[in-house]
Amino acid sequence: MHFQSSLLGTVDIDESTIIVFPNGLPALENCTRFKLFHDATADSPHVYWMQSLDSPEVLFSITEPVQLGLSYAIELSDEEIATLDIQSPEEVSVAVIVYQDASANPDPHPFPVSLRANARNPLVINLRARLALQKIAQTPHISLPGMPG
Repeated sequence: MHFQSSLLGTVDIDESTIIVFPNGLPALENCTRFKLFHDATADSPHVYWMQSLDSPEVLFSITEPVQLGLSYAIELSDEEIATLDIQSPEEVSVAVIVYQDASANPDPHPFPVSLRANARNPLVINLRARLALQKIAQTPHISLPGMPG
């Protein structure tokens, strides 16, 4: 399937790779289908673009928490486990949304860029079932370089 993204242009979508958020995202409940993209030239990408297939202008940058020195011990309810169709913990991946904080740099020039992460509301993704949700109000464990984790 072809999809016209506001930011990525025309992209081909393999429908078997679509990630579904059955309840959408908070404030974006109508956006339930997403596709992950990454820089194809990167051997080991650290940032992915999560494009809504329901709203072409909705695109998030996401990364693994470990890239930011974060880790989580997330407890899911029985309902959340059922929603995500989790059969084993190994199927689950956690990601955080990162975004550019325009208020941190009022200069109209693009550099330096100040990035922030939505660390309190991580994404929980069942990679096997391609089902996901955003877990609200979590407290990440923070590891700082040179400090015991």
